[in-house]
Amino acid sequence: MAKLSMKEYVYQTLKYAIYEQKLVPGQKMVEHDISSSLSISRTPIRQAFTQLQEEGFLTILPNKGAQVINPTIEEITEAFTHRKNLELLATSNIMQAISTNNIHRLSELVKLEKESYQQKDLLGYTEVNKEFHYTLLKGCRNRFLKNHTLKMINQTHIYLALYDHFFHIDEKENIRSSNEHQMLITLIKEKEIEAFSQLLAKHISTATEEYKSRVSRFHQASDLFN
Repeated sequence: MAKLSMKEYVYQTLKYAIYEQKLVPGQKMVEHDISSSLSISRTPIRQAFTQLQEEGFLTILPNKGAQVINPTIEEITEAFTHRKNLELLATSNIMQAISTNNIHRLSELVKLEKESYQQKDLLGYTEVNKEFHYTLLKGCRNRFLKNHTLKMINQTHIYLALYDHFFHIDEKENIRSSNEHQMLITLIKEKEIEAFSQLLAKHISTATEEYKSRVSRFHQASDLFN
């Protein structure tokens, strides 16, 4: 395995910490503390911050520095509503557009989703969940609609990482997301477009409830490197 650059090491450590809910919404990233912990200059730290900002994990404000994004409930609701409307439009022709191979891939992703859930791998779970929704969009021929929908899927999954109850759910509980994903596959196979759209809308709308509980574990960014 190739050795990570210092910038990549800082980037991955902070990103994983956000997914593991060790860093909470609004928490400040102090360059000096991380620099002191690693005995490095601030340049790779700033580069890591910039990449995380571009991906939607951090906000960087003049004279205030970087912090984990801290969206309001209104912003989250607006984002999910916008995503829902886009995704419903982008999948409106899914019964005619989706390939047999993509249907098979959807089924594989449901299995992977359950495995990552059981392993408490939130990063893996999130990536699989995103790919499931990406796959639903593969038949969309409007590249502008498709790209905008993908952008909103990415953004809302960052919100899931911040507020999801993933680490606090009993393993014996049913996995709502995986169960609904399996139901969506069944409706695709049966070519029930109305029922598919209704379930997809419900599936996305229900996700907004996952932001009502914040995780109490709180770490200083510099502690992650000690």
